[in-house]
Amino acid sequence: MRRGGRPRAALASAAMALWVLPGGAAAQSAETLRLVGPQDGIAVVVERHRGYAAVPFRVLERIGWTVSAARAGGEAQHARRTVRVRERSPFFEWDGALLQLTHEPYRIGDELWVPLQLLSDFLPERFPEDYRFETDPLTLRALSAGAWSTPVPELAPAPRPARTSPPVRVVVIDPGHGGADPGARGPAGTREKDVALALGLALAGELEGHPGLEVYLTRSSDRQVPLWERGEWATGIKGDRPGIFISIHANSGGELFARGFETYFLSEARTEHERRVAALENAPFLATAAADDPVTGDPALDFILRDLGNLDHQHWSALLAELVQERIAPVHSGPNRGVKQAPLAVITNALMPSVLLEVGFISNRAEERLLAAREFQTNAARAIASAVDDFFQRYPPGADEAFR
Repeated sequence: MRRGGRPRAALASAAMALWVLPGGAAAQSAETLRLVGPQDGIAVVVERHRGYAAVPFRVLERIGWTVSAARAGGEAQHARRTVRVRERSPFFEWDGALLQLTHEPYRIGDELWVPLQLLSDFLPERFPEDYRFETDPLTLRALSAGAWSTPVPELAPAPRPARTSPPVRVVVIDPGHGGADPGARGPAGTREKDVALALGLALAGELEGHPGLEVYLTRSSDRQVPLWERGEWATGIKGDRPGIFISIHANSGGELFARGFETYFLSEARTEHERRVAALENAPFLATAAADDPVTGDPALDFILRDLGNLDHQHWSALLAELVQERIAPVHSGPNRGVKQAPLAVITNALMPSVLLEVGFISNRAEERLLAAREFQTNAARAIASAVDDFFQRYPPGADEAFR
């Protein structure tokens, strides 16, 4: 699994200066981006098809990255770092961290274009020893003379204000299942993993603009992530900062025509329904444990139960679950099934307030259609984001004073 945070790996080449030069005979809507390194520079056309400066995503190949197509976007890898961009979305993934561009990538024919900001801001920021972005004298003269009829992109990131209290808070969003593990499947074929990813991305988009929050996804594409690694990775990302973990799922089966939404926190199951949900969501983990040790596979659940007494986040997890339930109720057509508790593997080793949201019954035809609807996903994401904001007004203890 990719780790978030600021990459430290150096590029193979010497440091490069990124210069924007006039495009010569090119149309006034285009300039030339020149990558200047230890050898001759590489000229790359910068276009404004949609009113903002953009470059081909494959330009990264010319500075040592490996670029490939991805679902509705592109992927670039270099020095064990991975960048994924999506068409029609300003959000992109850098080693598991969700970041935001000023504009969205787009495709013209077979060419994927990304905002110039990816090269001008994010490369220098993430590889400060290898890239810097400069303005040369020719560019200054061209700007002063008004040689370009369209606005020129900002050539250096604006200085960032110093952080003040409250401290940065971390939100790790965990879209359930993925890859070879589709989760539950609805009568019309809707897959739980797709619903969880769509809602997870929508929630990340809602939270990304909230001040004081860092937002991460355990997965931002259709890939499988082992259950036991998700909470562990989230704990590493959070470090010593306040943070929460939200795992998103869709329910299935149970009583006939079951409907509604419910949110779980980590504790011993009290009812048959809670035990059934725990069994469904823990199934991938228990299958792995059984494969590793067929004799002792079943006691894996006992291991979770033994550790429950060592956790001190149950009170806060229960509060977060209550807030999520309260905020989703107005935007969900199904009944509010309330806060539940169960020994769920995915949140066991997330050492922070953690919940698992069953956003609806995908096994119910009406709720399957609801869960697959973009409007509902947007409204539910806004509701959960509101719950997150409310929660951080109280957590950690004394946080309400820091906001005054």
